[in-house]
Order: sequence, then structure tokens, then C-alpha cells
Amino acid sequence: MTMHRRDIIQFAGALSLFSLAPSLSLASKSKSKFLILIELDGANDGLNTVVPYGSKLYKRLRPRLAIENKDILKLDNFVGLNPALKNIANLYETGECKIVQGLGYPHPNLSHFRSIELWERGGDGKSNGGKGWLIEPLEVLSKDLSLDAKAMFLDNAGNIFSGGLNGYLSVQDLRLITSGDAKQTKIKTSKSSNPLIGELIQSRDENRELLAGLKLKLGRFNGSTNSSDIGSQMKTVCDLIGTGLNIPVFKVSIGGFDTHESQFWTHKHLLEQLDRAVGQTATDLKRLGVWGDTIIMTYSEFGRRAKENGSEGTDHGMAAPHFVLGGSIKGGIYGDYPQLGQLEKDNLLYSMDYRSVYNFVLSEHFGLKENPFSTYDFSKIV
Repeated sequence: MTMHRRDIIQFAGALSLFSLAPSLSLASKSKSKFLILIELDGANDGLNTVVPYGSKLYKRLRPRLAIENKDILKLDNFVGLNPALKNIANLYETGECKIVQGLGYPHPNLSHFRSIELWERGGDGKSNGGKGWLIEPLEVLSKDLSLDAKAMFLDNAGNIFSGGLNGYLSVQDLRLITSGDAKQTKIKTSKSSNPLIGELIQSRDENRELLAGLKLKLGRFNGSTNSSDIGSQMKTVCDLIGTGLNIPVFKVSIGGFDTHESQFWTHKHLLEQLDRAVGQTATDLKRLGVWGDTIIMTYSEFGRRAKENGSEGTDHGMAAPHFVLGGSIKGGIYGDYPQLGQLEKDNLLYSMDYRSVYNFVLSEHFGLKENPFSTYDFSKIV
């Protein structure tokens, strides 16, 4: 087993105390709730996702990348959606989509690696936040509710669950379970003098019993474990929920959003993939009767600059909007759109701390009124 420097750093950080977390408590027990996290890997361009077509500065900043007014899916007299987002636009019209504008954090960092680590640990430019932002809340849920696992990631990138030693499953675990060898097959391990690696190896061995138990519950699972794209990842999530498994959090991703050049069509195709996956997932979860108990949330390491570059693309930026979708949310546009006339080195300034969305999800969806982000005001989101 090989552990790279990045993995060791993340694992070491995960073993430290979660200094952001006050005491956690579950307000009330209820039936299963689900959270599907979609990482827009590479930093999605929010300005061409939720388009401020009502601002004259939009086309001045983007003479080649600006979307034509006639093509924009208008939501009000100022903003609209990229024409690739027809399913999400329909969910907005039916009150099943929140658009949260201007998300970011203090002291922004424009490194892909550093900033995604901050988003996934709940930190900012001065502190990385310790463990993954869901680790402490999921520990509480696992004690108060009967869970089959705490979370599962379908994209081969479980960094958001850094610090979760047991009950966090990967797509490789799913393949092991569905192969029929969950009891007999020993996960390959190797001895190591490094205590951090040794603890990680031990935790993977301890998960074997969990995998064996899940095998019995996955008899009705006929889905694919080949989760190479956002559509197949989301379908697998729906198939797993359809078996009756109680796993509260699933994480998927779609890459390619680092659009420094030739952005227009690349971005359009990426948003089309995202939109199809979200639309089909909403349909499937409605059929399963759990859409009202599910939230889908997008996130990305940062946004992109308001001003286009010389290569018909956009460079690393700061603030960006994101989507929160579900059957029981109050849809609409929330937060303040960053001012295009008040830029910092061509960057949009954030108007809402992204951790306010975490507080909203944990408080309102999972019933954890006391959580590591309870000090972040989400009144503008409800």
C-alpha cells in the first residue's frame, strides 16, 4: 500500500481535535435523510452559470465569453441560468432549487489543492478547519440513528471524509461487496513503521466486517460500480438508496472546470452533463419516494475571475454561486450577487460565507442545531 505525501498530511490533520466543533446534539429523530454532494472539480465559473445579464458590466468584462441575452434562462430581471441548465431551471420553477449567491471565505487562497481542502474541512485562508466538515456531525448521527454506513464516495476522491476512520466507504468497497467476496477477500495491506499509515491500514481492515454485513442488504442492488462520470455516479447513488440502505451522505464529482482557455463550449458541455445527472436523479428519487428527504448540493474550490483572459477563458477567482436542491426546500435566489463594479484584481468579492450553507444543511436537514458551523448565519438562505 502506497501513501503519498498529500494523503499523509490529510490523515495527520484528521487525527487532530476538531477545534471548530462545539458539543453536537440531534434535535429529533426522523426517517432517513440523504445528502448528495457534487464537487465541481477545477473551479466552476459562476458568472456564466448564474448569469447577471441585467448588469451592463457583464458583457464589458466578457466581450467573447458573455452568453447572449436571448439564450439565457431568465429567472428575474437581473439573473438567469446558463442555457445548458434546463432541468435545474425547471426545478427552480417548481421551488425545488435554491441558488445561493456569492459564496466564498475570508482570506481566499487560489491554489486548487489548498482551497478544496479548506472547503472540505470547513476552514478559511487562515485555518484548514481540522477534519472533514461532516465527520463530527456524522459521528453524532451514527450514535442516534441506525446507519448502514456514515458516507460513501463514488468518485475515487474521499478527501472530504478525511478523519473518518470507520464507516466511510469508497467505490472500491462497493465493488468488493458486490463481487461476493466481502467475507472471504482480505483487503490487501502491508506493514509500515509509520504510525499514521499503520492506523489507516487497521481502519480499513476493521471495515471488512461492515462490508460483509452490507453484502446481505445489497441483494437487490443491480447497479453499476463503474462510476467514471457524473451520470453513472448519480445513478449508482439512486440504486443504492433504492435498496433501502441508510447511508446519509454520498459524494460524487465532475471534473474539467479549470477553464483557462477556450471556455465557452467546454463549460457548456460540462454544465449539460451536470444538468442531465441532476434532472435524472430528481426523477429517480421522486419515484423512490425520498426526494423530499434529500438535498443535492454543489461545491467547488473557488470561482473564476469576472474578467475573461486573453485565451478566451477565465483564471482562478474567488466568489461563486452554488445550488441546493431537494423536494422539501424553499426554492429561490438567496444572498447578494457580488458587485461587478467592485472587483479585487478582477475578482468577485464574496458576500456570504460558504459555511453558512453547511450550517443550513446540518441544522435544517439533519436536525443538528448545534454543529461545528452553528455560528455562521444562514438566515439569508431560508
